[in-house]
Amino acid sequence: MLLFLLFLLPIALITYYVFTKVKKILLPLAASALIAMIVCACRFFFSYEHRLVYDSFSDNFIYFSIKQSLLPLLLVTILFAVFSRDKIEYKVKAFFPTLGAFFAIYLPYCVIAGTEYYYEAYQLFLKPVIYLAMLGQISLCLINAWESITSKKIIFVILDILIILVYAVYPAVSDALYAIDYSFALILIIGILYSLLPLAFFLIKIARK
Repeated sequence: MLLFLLFLLPIALITYYVFTKVKKILLPLAASALIAMIVCACRFFFSYEHRLVYDSFSDNFIYFSIKQSLLPLLLVTILFAVFSRDKIEYKVKAFFPTLGAFFAIYLPYCVIAGTEYYYEAYQLFLKPVIYLAMLGQISLCLINAWESITSKKIIFVILDILIILVYAVYPAVSDALYAIDYSFALILIIGILYSLLPLAFFLIKIARK
């Protein structure tokens, strides 16, 4: 049951490496995975993972933003941006493997440690797909924004930033909606559309080359 959750992001990272063949990404990838293991170990030994699920969208949104999606995304991105001595262009292109390696370990931990009785389809299948879509879309938008900056197309930079904000926030929105027993059919439909858009943008980008 856990195979899809455990292997989706690692397979995506392997696929990314096979297509790009950029060996320089291996160091930030390994460092990010190590950070994830340290964070998971700290959470395991020093925090209580099971919690009362409140019937409040805002309470759940804040919890998932801080513990699982938005805050970890921001912190790892900032750490990589600050401590990496590479050029900005490389940092932008290394976003996906760096954050992918972190969430490949961190996301399964959050699901497994936070599940008290039994796993549900949302946690095992839709949630990892949403997180992969988040990382993929943000990566595409960062690359597009950097290209737009170099070509001085500010309107496209603003558009990419807005898309990044939406994609960074939505995983916590989806988790919060699921936690308060919102319509699963609607969560599923929005999640599928959310996940297909990065693929569409990627195919469009490939077709233009």
